[in-house]
Amino acid sequence: MESGLLSSNKTQPFGEILLESIDDSLQILGEEPKNAVYQYLSTIQSLDKKDIPDRLEDFQSGLKSALGGAARVVERLILRKLFQKIGSTFKETSEYEFAEHVNEARRRFEGTRQRPSMQRDQMGQVKLKKG
Repeated sequence: MESGLLSSNKTQPFGEILLESIDDSLQILGEEPKNAVYQYLSTIQSLDKKDIPDRLEDFQSGLKSALGGAARVVERLILRKLFQKIGSTFKETSEYEFAEHVNEARRRFEGTRQRPSMQRDQMGQVKLKKG
């Protein structure tokens, strides 16, 4: 199941994958609270859902204002889901900053999208796939 999800993500823009990860993570609160968070961000932060990928710091501060200490837990959920969707592993660091981790995920995602497809021949040598 994950491999199909991952392969479809390779054609999706990173911003869409990030928004899906946010949506999936906020769902843990329930549908109405999730919608209330989006409404709060829109009203108080002037941050529409579609603009979140370009305004990560505003999203982070709005989430903290809306959820208090629970925001950190939701941020970690978002990051775990995001890294999973791009086929990478999220490793939490002591210098944890949400926006920096999202930008790292973006770099990894764009790096894997730009790498040419490779396959190994019978002797284990890597060769570029044509087509």
